[in-house]
Amino acid sequence: MDIDFKLGSVIKEIREDKGYSQTELCKDICHINTIRNIEKNTTSPSFELLRALAGRLGESIDVMIRNAELKRNAFYVQQKTQLEKYAEAYDLDACESVLSLIDSAELYPQLLASEQQFIDRIRVVILLYTYKDVDRAYSLAEKSLLKTFKKDAYFTREECLLINLLLSMKQTTKNIELAKKALKWIKKRDSYLQDTYAFVLLVNGLVMLSYIQEDWFELLDYATIGEKAALKLDKSRFIPNFIFMQGLATHKLMIDPNFGLSEMKRAMEYALLIRQLDNYQDLYAYARKHNIDLS
Repeated sequence: MDIDFKLGSVIKEIREDKGYSQTELCKDICHINTIRNIEKNTTSPSFELLRALAGRLGESIDVMIRNAELKRNAFYVQQKTQLEKYAEAYDLDACESVLSLIDSAELYPQLLASEQQFIDRIRVVILLYTYKDVDRAYSLAEKSLLKTFKKDAYFTREECLLINLLLSMKQTTKNIELAKKALKWIKKRDSYLQDTYAFVLLVNGLVMLSYIQEDWFELLDYATIGEKAALKLDKSRFIPNFIFMQGLATHKLMIDPNFGLSEMKRAMEYALLIRQLDNYQDLYAYARKHNIDLS
């Protein structure tokens, strides 16, 4: 295909987002080395090959080409990088400023559905925590999920994170089932294809659900799984919550009450160590709610 930009990065992004391995994508279409070379941007696919790959990935050729063009747009690349950085730091005011720039440049309609979902997800968090507008946040998360979610045969990262947000807002039977199905789907993937970040977010959501429902057996199970995954991912901000909830469940189940108390104390000390004062206060509130003295 004679074009002055490379499609490989777009094809790779869609493939990974939809949970396909290179082997699965190229089956009965082309040799695996062809896919590897395309994704490395060392060669461009013919129109016929691109059409076959787009069909398997469930995307239109026009959308893929537009996104390849967008990746050459220095303004968008810069704004997306900034948005990812601010989102990681949880700087919602800065996120909102970047989103206004993306909106003013009318870039949003040109994006892949998964990239729109990334932006939607940040908007949901802003609506929740800056504007305290749960109804609008929930409605946006629902609409965003439906852009790609057709069945529970597979779950993309953004679908998992949107499901987790929906669960945090409303603990409906549907949201609980979706979160558990998404978690189970990730666990069944080959280790090199597993999205550990989405896994940790979903486990954290189910930990909080178990805590709300006071299901101490399930809480212990999810919190134990979550701590291991968070350590593997090196995401320290989740670890205090997982440690605390293991301690609380152990204490409530009378498995080893003293060990449970020591784990809850350890979690709070860890939160202070990594300067998560909001998390520390949340953990302290959980202990007080259950009349547990950690002094």
